[in-house]
Amino acid sequence: MPVKVKSLELIANCHATEDVSKVKQAMLNLIPEKLRSKVGFTQSVLRGHYGNPITRIVLYMKNKDAEETLKHIASKMSDIDKRILKTSLDLRTEASKLYLRFSKQEAYLGNMVLEDSDDIVRAIVTFKGVRGKSKSIEEYLESIGMI
Repeated sequence: MPVKVKSLELIANCHATEDVSKVKQAMLNLIPEKLRSKVGFTQSVLRGHYGNPITRIVLYMKNKDAEETLKHIASKMSDIDKRILKTSLDLRTEASKLYLRFSKQEAYLGNMVLEDSDDIVRAIVTFKGVRGKSKSIEEYLESIGMI
């Protein structure tokens, strides 16, 4: 069975000092324009270490929409970020999941920039057709030009 994208989940934490609508826009900028009207957000309010409210925003998509979004992200990533992803792929994959972190600020501006700080939009991509620690995710990412 060939590797396919099963789902893609975007998650961002919005702190009290941030504008929820801007964080949502940053998340929307990661997906193709034609899919933006189809997606919905779920929100939950968490408490930070000092009791401060943090709004967790989640956007979830499946199958073709998720695959199209991953291809869109791949097409917008810089060559440098693609090389970083390729060299750090082992650290970003676990079983059938790929974990990516994008700069929230850059995403708001419409850029797909890998980021390792805390001010990020997390992307969790789940694949189907992956068995154990195989090279199939890497081969799939190469086929869509993400690495």
